[in-house]
Amino acid sequence: MDIISIKDTILNNKSFIITSHLTPDGDAIGSLLGLTLALDNLGKEVFPVLNDSIPKRYLFLPHAKSIVNENSLSGKKDVIICLDSADSERIGFKNPLKNYANIIINIDHHKSHVLFGDLNYVDPSASSVGEMVYNLVKEINVKINYDIALCLYTAIITDTGSVKHSNTTPSALRALADFVELGVKPDRVSWEVFEKNSLNTILLLKDTLNTLKISDDGKIAWLTITREMLEKTNTLEEDTEGLIDYARSIEGVEIALLFKEREDNKIKISLRSNGWIDVSEIAKKMNGGGHAKAAGCMLEGNMKDVEKKVLRIIEEYMEEGKNGGNY
Repeated sequence: MDIISIKDTILNNKSFIITSHLTPDGDAIGSLLGLTLALDNLGKEVFPVLNDSIPKRYLFLPHAKSIVNENSLSGKKDVIICLDSADSERIGFKNPLKNYANIIINIDHHKSHVLFGDLNYVDPSASSVGEMVYNLVKEINVKINYDIALCLYTAIITDTGSVKHSNTTPSALRALADFVELGVKPDRVSWEVFEKNSLNTILLLKDTLNTLKISDDGKIAWLTITREMLEKTNTLEEDTEGLIDYARSIEGVEIALLFKEREDNKIKISLRSNGWIDVSEIAKKMNGGGHAKAAGCMLEGNMKDVEKKVLRIIEEYMEEGKNGGNY
């Protein structure tokens, strides 16, 4: 881990791009905004950049509307800090990162990771990048105010599933407690991130649950969402967040899947594990990645063929585990 080198680089440079992955989640957005505000408080020139739209549920975060895309950038900056991205392609920039800044800093907590930065702070044991940014902000001696606390609280609470997931560590809980002491209201964040839904989102949930399928042995459950379903309910891909948990919550299910049809003849697959199965290893077989309990990948083809392929890969992986293979 290069946290000390990253601290020195931040203190010794002036202009920064801070960015994260496409289809950003709460950890990506909260970490990006928290670090942006911290560096701004240091008097740095900071450009928060995401090359995808911000889900409506995160627009309550301070300065969320200040995030721009790469087309708004002009001139090369000193440093680009990439958050929550296992590889540089996930960020979605049109050109190599070195075209945008002299130094690349990479901060991430994915198990499957490419060390693409000049400086890399990668810790798969961390609950979230939000927790890692919190450690970095303390290292550079920035006073954490309410706005920074709210952003980083949201980052941690999102990736730990409201502290329900197995990645909820003592250090994550201590960080959350620090943020609450600074005035963050857990009930408000919970409402904004997990509970508040539009009627259209509930209608999408209804249609999605109607697609539920379960394997003969009851260990795999999956849901599908088509473009037609999104159009019918007037919803966006961001409205699908959390739907996979309905499949994961079924008693006896070890792996839950959500298949989402994209416009470009691709299917996005989300995977969740309830037990011993490391879904990041399964995703890796399909050029994806992620964490042991939550991972994803993208495959070309129609829904029916992709479903068959993914289920076959999962069943083979589970069979290998039974026969003494590594999982």
